[in-house]
Amino acid sequence: MELMKRQSFAVFALLVNTAIWGLTFILVKWATASLDLYYFLFLRFFISSLVMAAMFYKRLFKMKPKSIGAGCVLGIFLTGVYIFQTVGLQHTTASNSALITGLYMVLIPFCVFFYSGTRPGFLPILGIMFALVGMFFLTSYSFGGINRGDVITLGAAIAASWHIILTGEFARRHPIIPLVLMQLVLVTVVCAVVAFLRGGFTLEIPAITWLTLAITSIFATCFAFLVQTVAQRVVDPTRTGVIFAMEAVFGALFGWWLGGEVMASIAFFGACLMVVGMIVSEIHPIAKGLIKDKIVG
Repeated sequence: MELMKRQSFAVFALLVNTAIWGLTFILVKWATASLDLYYFLFLRFFISSLVMAAMFYKRLFKMKPKSIGAGCVLGIFLTGVYIFQTVGLQHTTASNSALITGLYMVLIPFCVFFYSGTRPGFLPILGIMFALVGMFFLTSYSFGGINRGDVITLGAAIAASWHIILTGEFARRHPIIPLVLMQLVLVTVVCAVVAFLRGGFTLEIPAITWLTLAITSIFATCFAFLVQTVAQRVVDPTRTGVIFAMEAVFGALFGWWLGGEVMASIAFFGACLMVVGMIVSEIHPIAKGLIKDKIVG
């Protein structure tokens, strides 16, 4: 019963995590309207790195090489998510990008099988299928053909799936702080280099952008990645992937609430399917835990 409570709390924490990420869509849209995207990402992860280092400075001197290495590995995949998605957006539509990036939900079970030989159960796969179909309708995707941007964006989906899987693996064997901090540092360095090469550095940053940086750096990055790393100690990668599918739903809701964006009926139907997918994926582990507790009790 104790494990079930921990898993339930972890699932709730991941949902809050996903809601925060959904909120950042409209905030980043406003911020990057007047700022280079890579420069914004550099500032976001630079601030996050400083906050994390200040909060846990006593642990910085206790970080072991293996933990630092594991954090860097996760950082590579996290950087890949942002880079592939951003570059892909330059050559494809936002709808194509959202759908193709969301393919990480489908890739996770196959990556898990490739990584550990573990076959996913029927309900988690069914839940992912519901979520994938829901995202299809949510993004109003059209079969206009695959272009170069679509192929590049597929790299973001692959990187995201492996990032989730490896986070679940490394979080069980390494302290949390090195894993999170090294990811932030690595993304900071890479985005700084890209922003510099693009000539994106500037001192003219609007007040709304500073506010967005504060929210995205502290809550959407520091808090979110800490929650993800801790929660994935008790939540498997497949269920995590389905929960993270809700990011698109929250993004659409905050876009409607804060940005005045209108959600079409078909998009709302897609959002409902994604919720169903999450519920379906949770039925089996919850029922299994209840049955086990009843037998033991």
